[in-house]
Amino acid sequence: MVILSDQVLPSTLINNFSEDYYLKLPSSFYKNAKSYLEYDEIKKIQRAYTFAYYSHDGQSRQDGSKYISHPIEVAQILLNLRMDPDTICAALLHDVLEDCDVNKRNLANLFGSDVAEIVDGVSKLGKLDITPGMDRDANNLQKMMLAMSKDVRVVLVKICDRLHNMRTIEHLPRSKQIKKSKETIGLYGPLSLRIGMQDIRAELEDLAFRCIHPLRATMLDSAIKKSSGGRKKIVTKIRKELKKHLKSNGILKASVKGREKNIYSIYRKIKSKHKPFSEILDVYGFRILVDSIDDCYRSLGIIHNYFAPIENRFKDYIAIPKSNGYQALHTSLLALNAFPIEVQIQTRNMSEIASFGIAAHWQYKTNDQDTNSELRATRWLSGLLELQKKSTSPTEFAQSVKTDLDSNEVFLFSPKGDVYALRKGSTPIDFAYEVHTDLGDSIVGCKVNRNEVPLNIELETGQTVEIITSKSQSELDPSWLNYVVTSKARSAIRSRLRKQKISDARKAGKIMLETELKRGGKTLDEYRGGTLKKILDSIGVTSLNKLLTDLGLGKRTGSIIAERFYSGLQIREGIEEPKPVLIIDNKIESVTVRFAKCCLPVHGDKVVAHSDTERGMVIHHQKCKQVVPFLAKDARYMAAIWGENKDEHLYRVRIDANTKDKVGVLSDIGSVFARSGINIVSVNTKIIDKKFAGFEIEIEVKDKQELRKIMQKVRSLKFTTSCTRNINEK
Repeated sequence: MVILSDQVLPSTLINNFSEDYYLKLPSSFYKNAKSYLEYDEIKKIQRAYTFAYYSHDGQSRQDGSKYISHPIEVAQILLNLRMDPDTICAALLHDVLEDCDVNKRNLANLFGSDVAEIVDGVSKLGKLDITPGMDRDANNLQKMMLAMSKDVRVVLVKICDRLHNMRTIEHLPRSKQIKKSKETIGLYGPLSLRIGMQDIRAELEDLAFRCIHPLRATMLDSAIKKSSGGRKKIVTKIRKELKKHLKSNGILKASVKGREKNIYSIYRKIKSKHKPFSEILDVYGFRILVDSIDDCYRSLGIIHNYFAPIENRFKDYIAIPKSNGYQALHTSLLALNAFPIEVQIQTRNMSEIASFGIAAHWQYKTNDQDTNSELRATRWLSGLLELQKKSTSPTEFAQSVKTDLDSNEVFLFSPKGDVYALRKGSTPIDFAYEVHTDLGDSIVGCKVNRNEVPLNIELETGQTVEIITSKSQSELDPSWLNYVVTSKARSAIRSRLRKQKISDARKAGKIMLETELKRGGKTLDEYRGGTLKKILDSIGVTSLNKLLTDLGLGKRTGSIIAERFYSGLQIREGIEEPKPVLIIDNKIESVTVRFAKCCLPVHGDKVVAHSDTERGMVIHHQKCKQVVPFLAKDARYMAAIWGENKDEHLYRVRIDANTKDKVGVLSDIGSVFARSGINIVSVNTKIIDKKFAGFEIEIEVKDKQELRKIMQKVRSLKFTTSCTRNINEK
């Protein structure tokens, strides 16, 4: 072996790198690698170790040790997870692109494209700041997640990198300790859980908690220690009882262990459940490990036979695994007549998956193992690419990712029996978008367990959800954003609304321009080819669609644009007053209109059409105080008249009724509407004085004539003093 000088440059290694230069691996490192890797694979790792050693030569950590100690420790953690050689090489090299005179092409030539891509993915993450209110660094989080989505191994290297940094965090300045610890709890802990690495997640969160709150951690440690004496006796007694009953019933190889809660988990429960420490610690946890799924269910039946189950505290994550691949039976019981215990029952393979997540399924595991965890984690990571495409900014993307890292889930069934894991609080809209974006875009209703339900209902585990769709569903309701909880649904709705807004604006802009051009006896279709291009150039836009969109969004004035078009055809005379636009079946020239909530116009009213920046074409009552000041000033406000209402649309309208304050008044008023077949949407009541009461009633009517008739019936009641329509009049 050739021994290089202490000042070997990376360029020397790159140009003259052979086995003669390889350094000997640290003994414990070599022992771990030899336990499951082949000779050639260990040689590749040795080459990476040598390259990293000399690349970081002269660099030190905060504690004064050589920098190479950090990548070695990161690689050791991954060796303990029995990861593939490319991942181990990437761990050793994960800082050379950022800190040394090395580029990605060099790494690809020496170690292959996979290693280079993983190192590049980790290196591009940069400094993160994902603490609350720090959205200015959302761009870094976006880069991080997208790098991870390309190769799941980037996740593993980054998490293990953070784990070693947290183990040695005491050497950093206090401000950096706090910042990194908050990042760890806010991102790396949930991310570890999301990909199923429960043990690493627990250590990360405990280390971060001890750093942020050292006094609280010390107090909890002390309290746990004081209570451990009595607890150990109880835990030992219950464990022996469980094992005895399992063995006597034929489960001979069962392993029963007491399950200790990590300190951050205890602290989080104290805060979230507002319970004292004594109550949190009074729940004893046990894990039963068996050889087969059949033994899991048999063990459950056995312990339920000897200990009383606590109602509504059973979860079957074997039949319906969590989205990170976790599988187990969870049950809560009363043991020894008094002590509440929580029991998890798993196969030994499930336990390994729960501890190591996707790492438990890598290629050096046996081929017959279930790759459920890896597939789920990879599916989630690849979904980040779709999420990024639909997000308008890194901040929106970052918020969606943080939302999606929430570990609380509900498990739902499709009518065909497929299982979907969604975030707790999900609605039928979330479910529809989880199945497919097109299903979400076309949803008009939903059935849960065969019963029709509102779209904003919160779904519960075990329900069967059937989505009702319509091909004619052309527009989404912006209010959906108020009650969806999954990032996929929120992102898809926002994307669709943005497209919808632009489409509505373009259609509204066309109506505005056409209305103006009709004053000169022209239509937009008469402007073609060179004439149209010349006009667009004079206005300063690249296309007619862009011009129409700008008009609809209020960025340009319709009358001024129309003058440019008149000039294009040299029209100087004969300009007439604009004709009103025609509303037929709630559309203006195929553009669906909305009705203003401020004045609630109905068919037959004198109305005005407004090209609204956010909502498209909005119809107002002509006397509405929201539009009166702008009628003569803004071309986006156009006179409108009603055409046919073949589809017999219903229109909401508000009426104010004042009555004598007496028992049964509201019931009598309601019966008037019921007998007339008119639906009451809402009623608000108020006391005017000791003798009189007021009612604001929102109803649905076909037209102005039907409204007039029902108001007359309300006025005719003996106790009614007045009945008027509320149109937000100026």
